[in-house]
Amino acid sequence: MPATGKCPFYRSPQNIAMGKGLGYCDLDGDQAICEGDVQFCKDREALKKQLLEQKSKESSDHQEEGQPMKPSKFKVLVVDDEEPMRKLMLTLLSRLGHQCITAGNGIEALNQINQNKFDAVVTDIVMPEMDGIVLTKEIMILYPNLPIMVMTGHGKQYSAESAIAAGAGDFIEKPFSIDEFVLRLNKMIRDYEIRDQIETKQNAMAFNLSKRSSEEISDLKKEIESLKNRLSSVYSKSW
Repeated sequence: MPATGKCPFYRSPQNIAMGKGLGYCDLDGDQAICEGDVQFCKDREALKKQLLEQKSKESSDHQEEGQPMKPSKFKVLVVDDEEPMRKLMLTLLSRLGHQCITAGNGIEALNQINQNKFDAVVTDIVMPEMDGIVLTKEIMILYPNLPIMVMTGHGKQYSAESAIAAGAGDFIEKPFSIDEFVLRLNKMIRDYEIRDQIETKQNAMAFNLSKRSSEEISDLKKEIESLKNRLSSVYSKSW
């Protein structure tokens, strides 16, 4: 960190509701006597750490438009009462670099979910003890932000609408191609990740709103709008 410079966490009295007196430090949530000069910061180590974290986050958030996202490695729970299907999905997801755990019915799946942190669930519908629709509803009660893809070989009996109404993020009919499955899985998880980022930024904007400058609020609104555009773009390209 340079010996001198304008601190990004300092707000002058003109940007504060009172309009006079001491400035304000967003880093420690108190009045500041440093007048924005980092060399007079009372906790320079905390400032340095915060600046490094901010720089790392900005580097991650501001990828160039059109640049393909690096494939993430997910932990996926596959639920199907047919062992050949479980083995097939396990092999496919493992070859793609993901971690896969399987369950033979909805009850086994709930036990796995309570013991592990998953990025997504892929479940069949027709299963003994607890079917995929009931499982989806149960997961939505316990873990409403967990993406779920419902798959079935009984497309005429079960519709996509019934799966989505239960809380599923996507619906796919058997038999399906590997390319279609991978595309839908990636899209579903990305959608949930973007929605989570939008919610986080909206909460950040609402938290201590009176302490934030109009410029900071405007920047957060732009970030939220950018994320919403990304969500729309991902959705339109995947259908």
